[in-house]
Amino acid sequence: MQKTGILAALNMKSFNIILFSLVIVFAAIYLPLVSVVALIAVILLGVYIKQPSWIFMILIVSFSLSIDKIFSIHLAGLDSLSFYKLAILGFVVSLFLRFGIRKELIYPALAIGFLFVESYFLSDLPSKVSPLDPFKAFLGVIVPFLLLMPHFSREISQRIIRVLAWLPLFSLAGGYILQLAGILSITNLEMSGVTRLQGANIAAHLAMLCFISICVCLIQIKQGHQVVLYYMLTLTHLVILVQTGTRGPLIALIPIILVYLFDQLKAFIKGRVSAIIPLILFVVAVAYMVIAQWDNYEMRSESKGLSGRDVAWNYFIGKANEYPIFGRGLGSTLVANDGSIFSGFVVPHNEYIRFYYDGGLVGAILLFLSLLLVFRAVYFRLGGMIRLYFAGMIIGFLTYSFFDNTLSTVHLIAPFCIFLNALYATGNGVHSKSGAEAEVDIQIQRAKDVSFSKEIRT
Repeated sequence: MQKTGILAALNMKSFNIILFSLVIVFAAIYLPLVSVVALIAVILLGVYIKQPSWIFMILIVSFSLSIDKIFSIHLAGLDSLSFYKLAILGFVVSLFLRFGIRKELIYPALAIGFLFVESYFLSDLPSKVSPLDPFKAFLGVIVPFLLLMPHFSREISQRIIRVLAWLPLFSLAGGYILQLAGILSITNLEMSGVTRLQGANIAAHLAMLCFISICVCLIQIKQGHQVVLYYMLTLTHLVILVQTGTRGPLIALIPIILVYLFDQLKAFIKGRVSAIIPLILFVVAVAYMVIAQWDNYEMRSESKGLSGRDVAWNYFIGKANEYPIFGRGLGSTLVANDGSIFSGFVVPHNEYIRFYYDGGLVGAILLFLSLLLVFRAVYFRLGGMIRLYFAGMIIGFLTYSFFDNTLSTVHLIAPFCIFLNALYATGNGVHSKSGAEAEVDIQIQRAKDVSFSKEIRT
């Protein structure tokens, strides 16, 4: 009897193995894409269980790709970008459970939460907005700000910064592979006759990646980390940025570049003769790249000027003034264009106007005040000239927000928030202290990172 039971168990096990094998074979033949995705998911799950920070690095690299250009999904009212953000949301929640929450940088997430509640209970939602639309808009805006909050250790944050410095090159590499596969082209020819480099994104999003990576590189140079490498990356990203033909990031980079030039000139005046060499090379390289692309910029300026932004700004401000206190609700800008302006302006390309329209004065003030609180927190974790570099980056970002969708484009705001988190984790304010005090602070922080990695920090 026992032998019969064993044989039955073995037969059942053999049957399950055969059935599982048939399912795999069937999926590989008839559902190859699903099979590949499932295999990748299993591999990533295994890596996450062993090394969760590695998956976060892969997530950072994914910002150099336009997922919605590669995969087109529309299900239950959500598109591929929405599913991508849902996946990020689930992953970030798991990071909170694993590493804890950095409560000092939680303010923007709270402000977006208020905007979400405000949309349903205080705002005047347009009839064209479905009940799901504010949630979709909330999901799109909240996810990047959650990336401010994982309580990573100093060592993980340093690795994160190194990955952020390479994003434009990752985009070019991905674009080249996708071009070979016939999915998209690495360049784009506009109606104006200008050819723009776009990598695995659109040109504007590749330019956003360049803005972030150049800021990362300049701050790393100032901190003395692999100076030659980061100089090479900075110049490479500037070349890529100019080739995208995008003007906004060039304007946004002016403050931090001016800080860099001032810093190098000050070092030269103090007697460090070698400081003049990178200064001259940097100025010559930038001047050459701008002159080389001047005709393209003129062609785009003649055909587009402000690309109609001035008309769109006046239109959206006029509409927002009709509901100035609590606005029309998250996502309402997407249906605001009634045909009075160019149909391409689904949003005003100005984040201050957009959140004034969506959240009114109350929502917009809360959101931008929360951002200022984060900037202040990171600023005081830094020290010396690093603070000036950081201030230059922030001024550039806030200026950039006048001309583009900086807070709602995941390719910019997500790496930006991740970099703020990493700067906070690695800063510790030690640059303004003596060497002995700095070393004590570093050792204390490392001890905290070890002890608190085993529990949830709130």
